[in-house]
Amino acid sequence: MEKYLLVIVAGILGAMVSERFNVPGGAVIGAMLGSGAMTLAFPDGVYLAPRVATAAQIILGTLLGMTFDRTFLSMGPKVLPIAIASTLILLVVAVCMAFIASRLGLVDFGTALFGFSPGGMSGMAILAKTEGHNPPLVAFLHMVRVFTLFLVVPLLVRVYLHFK
Repeated sequence: MEKYLLVIVAGILGAMVSERFNVPGGAVIGAMLGSGAMTLAFPDGVYLAPRVATAAQIILGTLLGMTFDRTFLSMGPKVLPIAIASTLILLVVAVCMAFIASRLGLVDFGTALFGFSPGGMSGMAILAKTEGHNPPLVAFLHMVRVFTLFLVVPLLVRVYLHFK
């Protein structure tokens, strides 16, 4: 139980520091870095019971669901075709990257595909575990993607809006 408390405190402190320094997506990035660093400090790691992990995913899904508003009803159908096209393009890129990573001997194809595929970090890691692949590596690959996107996308939007 003490491990969990230390990881939670480290996540909170990481979030607070990132927010203080105005890191884009600071709360999420800081919490991930803080809790991840603390988890690495334990030789045997820190693992959540499946029910606790499921409860956390339910809470996260509920928080995301609460961001929906009425504009979704009119915009959703309009953007659905391009959202599907984007997903298919990202999936083709993920398959290519997984093929390259597996051919280079870096990781097995399945783990790489779960790691490079578009999708949520926790969901893809859970699917990878269910399918017998490497969930920590899948989560790491998604974490790199999320960190990069959280840092780069806001800058790209600002640059675009500046020159618009």
